[in-house]
This record gives sequence, C-alpha cells and structure tokens, in this order.
Amino acid sequence: MDRKWDELDMDCLINIFERLELQELILGVAFVCKSWYRASVSPQCWKTLNFDKLNFAPSSSPFVTTFCHQYAIHNFSVCGFLTLALSRGGPAVVELILPAICTLEKLIYASNMCPCLRVLGLPMHIVKHNNSIDLFSDEEMTQFLGLFNKWKDLEYLHLREYQSYTREVLLAIKLHCKNFVGIKKIGLMGDDEASAIAAVLPGLKQLTVTSSATPALMIRESLKEILEGCRELEVLVINDCCGFEVDEEILKMTSHIRSFLYKDVRPNVDEDYYPLAIIFNPDTWKHSGIDLGLGMDNLGLN
Repeated sequence: MDRKWDELDMDCLINIFERLELQELILGVAFVCKSWYRASVSPQCWKTLNFDKLNFAPSSSPFVTTFCHQYAIHNFSVCGFLTLALSRGGPAVVELILPAICTLEKLIYASNMCPCLRVLGLPMHIVKHNNSIDLFSDEEMTQFLGLFNKWKDLEYLHLREYQSYTREVLLAIKLHCKNFVGIKKIGLMGDDEASAIAAVLPGLKQLTVTSSATPALMIRESLKEILEGCRELEVLVINDCCGFEVDEEILKMTSHIRSFLYKDVRPNVDEDYYPLAIIFNPDTWKHSGIDLGLGMDNLGLN
C-alpha cells in the first residue's frame, strides 16, 4: 500500500519546505493538510525571508488578493505580514531581504527577533512610525545604525538604488560585523556609494553589481575607485551594467582578482532607464566620456 502524503516524516517535510519561496510556503503547502501546516510553521522553513520577490500593491497583487481570501481578512497589512514572517523564523532567520519600503519600527523588531542574520537586504526607503519619508533625526539615525550591533554575524549586504545612508551603514558594519565579506549592489552605483565602499571597506572580499527591473549603472571612474581602494577583492561580478567598457585597463586592474565575471557590460547608458542620470552629479557625468543619449542643452545644464 502506498504511503499517504500526510504521513510523511516531519523532518523530511521541513527539509523540503525550507527550499520553497515565501509565497509557496504561506499560500500553498500550509493549506494541504494539518501535518503539512505543522511542518510549514517550523522556524527552519522561514530561515530565508526574501520579501523583495513579493508584490504588496493591494490593487495589482495576486499575492495580496490570494492571502486575504485564504486567511479571510479584508485589509492586508505589509507590517503585519512582516511581523508574521519574522516571528515564525525568529533566531533561525539567516537571510532577510526587506521590501522596498519598511518602517524603522519593523527594522528594530527584525533586529530583536532575528539576531543571527548573515545576509541583509536593506529597504530603499525607511519610513517613520507615521509613514513619512522625512530624513531621520540624529537620534533616529543613531537608533537605526545601532541595530548592526545586534547583527554581529552579518556577512553580506544587499543595497538598492538611491540609498542616502550607505556610508553610515558601512561604518556601522565595519565597527560591529567582523565577519563581513561582501556587498551586492542593485541598480545605480552612485559615485558617493563607490567612494564609501572604497574608503570604509578596503578589506572587502566580494562585490556584485547587477540589474533589477532596470539595468545596473556604474561609471568607469566609480569602478576604478573601488578597485584601487579594495585591494583584497576576491570575487567581482558585474551583470547587465552600463557606464563603462571592460577594456585592457580594467582587465589589468582586475588581474589579481580570483574570479572576475562580467556579462552584458556596455559603455552607453540606457536612456530608457536613466534619462535623468546626469542630474544626480553633472560634473561626474560630463567628464566620464559616456554617451547618455541625451543632449546637454535639452536638460538645461550647460
């Protein structure tokens, strides 16, 4: 007689479920049967929390619609969902990729619930308790940076585009996270971020620059500054990136790196994605030798 699915060994189920994405875990296997539900709420199944893969927009998200239907609720709360996932994982969570927007209160909660993080993806915007995106006060910034004192095992950091607090975060990591080895930068690598990486983390071992919904963007001078500042790099990965060309000079500067992998790297900036890139730092772009595909006169910057 064949064995029934609901009679599978609990450890076996957990071993399978811990490989699932969040959406499959919370909307799929949890509703199959009681034994599968019990396995699905094991902290081990929640050790990797990647919220960036979920669409939380209430008007266009199949995930939100299905979640509300299956859990019989009328209004979906992103903060409530974060609380649910973080509480289920607790100290077992080793990878946490937060959604693009997150409250400071929820970051504090994550630091208390998940002290054993090895991989952290910061949100693009950290909002206050009243959901405003105003700049932090000095007290709030100190509170935010102090969270890294709880994440002493942190090894990797994921950075999104347009994060204004990169240097401060890297300084906090240098102070508190002695096992830190790598950064994954998604989208635009600003010259200020490149300078911060080179100056604050000269011992960085791994760096990835890659695209998300848009191609990555890093100008030649930024890459050279990182290569000159981070002499201990062992792994450098650049995917779908515009802003420079991998030529003899770049290959020479990266010759000591054990693994330099690059794909679809091109010098011209994709104007469909970065039409206003020159505005962020006009002097840098004017002297970079990059063709933005935009007339300087048209932008009124000359």
